Amino acid sequence: MSGINYIPADEEKDLTLSWFYDEIPEEYRQVRKFVQVLEQEYLELRQLLEETEEKLQIQSTNAELQARTKYLNKKVAGLEKKFPWLVSEQFLEYALWGVPH
Repeated sequence: MSGINYIPADEEKDLTLSWFYDEIPEEYRQVRKFVQVLEQEYLELRQLLEETEEKLQIQSTNAELQARTKYLNKKVAGLEKKFPWLVSEQFLEYALWGVPH
């Protein structure tokens, strides 16, 4: 079981059960920090893209909005290609630390 660590009895200690959430490993913290920053950037780009596309529907001849929409689409597509788990239906944490199937 990947989420459970058994600690052997020593020096008058009983066998105790330690869960993953008791002590969060440093590598998990580092991954989570990286993921949070990346998810925030992705969310902001998606929101900007949505706003720009709405404005573009109103002002379809605006070249600046067309260029901005194209740029934001390219940035979002780049993030989705580089980090496919952003659009995955499975949480990254579960994929990395979940129970294998």
